[in-house]
Amino acid sequence: MSQQSPNSNTPKSYRTLTDPIYTRKDIFPDLHLLDGPLKPYRYSSSFDWRSMKLLVDSAAAWDAKFKVWNFMEGHPLFQKSHQTLPLDEQRRLANQRAFVIANENFYAFDDLLLDPKVDTALKSFEPSMMGKFKIPYDMFPFVLRTLGNDRIEHLITACNDMKIIGCFALTEVAHGSNTQAMKTTATYDPASKSFVLNTPNFEAAKCWIGNLGKTATHAIVYAQLYTPDGQCHGLNTFVVPVRDPKTLLVYPGIVIGDMGEKVSLNGLDNGFMLFSNYKIPKDYLLSKTGDVDDAGNFITQYKDPKKRMGTSFAALSGGRVEFCEVATSYGVMAVTIAVRYSASRKQFGPENSNIEYPVLEYQSQQYRVIPHLATVYALKFFSNWISSAYFDMLKTSFAGQKVSSETGMEIHAISSSGKPVCGWMARDMIQDCREACGGHGYLKCAQLGDIRNNNDPNLTYEGENNVLIQQASNFLLAVRSKGWNEFAKASPLGTAAFLRDGDEILRMKWKWNDVGCAMDPENLLTTFNWICAYLLEKTFNRVKTLQQSGQSNFDVRNNSQTFHANTLAVAYGQRQVIVAFLAAIRKLTPENPAECAVLTKLLSLFGANLISTKYINVLYEGGFADSNGPNVNDLLQTGILGLLVDLKNDAVSLVDAIAPPDFILNSPLGMSDGNVYRHLEAVLYQTPDTFTRAAWWKDCVYKDYLGSKL
Repeated sequence: MSQQSPNSNTPKSYRTLTDPIYTRKDIFPDLHLLDGPLKPYRYSSSFDWRSMKLLVDSAAAWDAKFKVWNFMEGHPLFQKSHQTLPLDEQRRLANQRAFVIANENFYAFDDLLLDPKVDTALKSFEPSMMGKFKIPYDMFPFVLRTLGNDRIEHLITACNDMKIIGCFALTEVAHGSNTQAMKTTATYDPASKSFVLNTPNFEAAKCWIGNLGKTATHAIVYAQLYTPDGQCHGLNTFVVPVRDPKTLLVYPGIVIGDMGEKVSLNGLDNGFMLFSNYKIPKDYLLSKTGDVDDAGNFITQYKDPKKRMGTSFAALSGGRVEFCEVATSYGVMAVTIAVRYSASRKQFGPENSNIEYPVLEYQSQQYRVIPHLATVYALKFFSNWISSAYFDMLKTSFAGQKVSSETGMEIHAISSSGKPVCGWMARDMIQDCREACGGHGYLKCAQLGDIRNNNDPNLTYEGENNVLIQQASNFLLAVRSKGWNEFAKASPLGTAAFLRDGDEILRMKWKWNDVGCAMDPENLLTTFNWICAYLLEKTFNRVKTLQQSGQSNFDVRNNSQTFHANTLAVAYGQRQVIVAFLAAIRKLTPENPAECAVLTKLLSLFGANLISTKYINVLYEGGFADSNGPNVNDLLQTGILGLLVDLKNDAVSLVDAIAPPDFILNSPLGMSDGNVYRHLEAVLYQTPDTFTRAAWWKDCVYKDYLGSKL
């Protein structure tokens, strides 16, 4: 048992670490000196959590995040409450905090890769505040620069000076994903040299616009552009003044309403908007992809309208990449709480004994939380990889160099799969962690409910997951239609390059007869290569069959999703998670043998559990596994159970290496000292009204009187 008292003041796993970053006690506190139920687990760890921390993220990344966290912890405006504030107070507080963050200029980094780390640090505190800051002072001016020209430079300056507040108006009440069917119009009027915006009906009202409900003064509006000849030139982007910046009163010709209270993110005021013959200057068309001359002629360098629209939406595509890291951060918080609580909470023990064991010692609890611990590590390395790939592409573009169309398409495809995969995995792990913490996990102060709700919109915005993920399967099917060899050219980032050997992969069979070989990460990746190739060929043949039956392109696409294209796209994203995790392990130096060993176990657990729970039937259906051969599921399940035992004593140190500080976690169940009941007592005793009589106590006592009055 790991619960034997430690015999020394320093865990055996600790090494002498010379890098100056390790002297930072905010980043690397002396957790082994904390007394409490977590101490025996920390002393039983096989690796040094401090070294692991710098393998998960760079020193610069941790420095950037702690710079934000330390600032907020020391500022009175950012002190946390366990109570739900009134809606208007949540919004006021989020707005105040956003202004403070904007003034601190945390985004003044030379390395673009640090930006998502700062974003994650801010969102882990409170995502509404992050939206109030990022939408108007980061995303809004970025799109103005990307899609506009010097005609709107004064608006960029005003935004940088925080004199205007921006937002984005794309989605309409009746249309979100189907942008081509949006009905808001912008018609050019040569006489006044202006565009006239109109909303034909409520179904065409722009909605879910973050910052618009109460505060935005300007909106980037996506509308169908009409020239005087009556021709529609598709969806174009306009910057539209919507409120007086000095009074926040709505301009005549516009109706703005508030979307009301939501499941979460209530500090962010989402709104809806309708236009009635509302005029804006001609110069307010963001003209990078298309312009209108004074006479009303539409001018564009793009012959293909789809490519022009793709360029317009590309400015927003980084959101999908960012949400991979955001969803992962929510998973980190949930898993940290569940593991620390499981190591602290004691229940039951041997018969005829007064000893109680931590629930982490029980196999059922281990299987509830440790696979999610493996998942969150896998997602950490994947989100690091996809952020690096995306920002490398941005740097190339900013340097004036051409980004290959293949790279752009592949980033689009893998982010369209990665964002749903990360969001769904985070959703499942958060819910399981909530349940693993029992009744105490249901308390609001436990934070698991808020974490779950904060992750929930990740599944919808920046592309509803089930619609967005189709972009990944479309990419794979389009390349497959040209032949397996085309994947070598179409996948410069390597997410699908392995499929150039598709025919050879499909001939492979399961050949491992013992648990060790079955759990080897290289063999698990080989298995996943086959899964992706098989699902692609299965979907490709399904599409061909539907086409040969005479179905339209629309029906073919519609009738090839469930059990085919959707499953393929998910597997494609999951495989890349494994690839990114394995690549990170391969880069480890000989100085990290213990960390390498435990990361390899985590990868084995992640991959084996994924195959066992999601794809075991596929292996037999496609002939990769043979019913007359080894029982693949028995091998995997035996390996999984063995890894649960191996990783149990490392679980606390594994969350120590990725957890945010206690101030951010703000959960009595997940504090770093593990003293759950002491922290829970403090929260309950310090909460207003804990010991007061209800103001409506008479309704309980004088029930007959109350009934006679009803």
